Amino acid sequence: MIFKILIPVIIILVLVVLGLGIGIFFSKKKKFPEGSISKNKDMQKLNITCAKHDELHLCGKEGGCCGGNIDQ
Repeated sequence: MIFKILIPVIIILVLVVLGLGIGIFFSKKKKFPEGSISKNKDMQKLNITCAKHDELHLCGKEGGCCGGNIDQ
């Protein structure tokens, strides 16, 4: 009884995951957002920094989280 529902659900999930993967992989227009805080311009505009940068700043030490200049 449970296999009558489980098998189609698994097949649908596999097709959806493959469809999303193919769409992302072959699409030229879509880009992944930058994961590094020091390189992500949207995070810099919002003045978001990483935890390592915050800790170094609180300890009075100079340095950024990824070598980037956060204080622009």
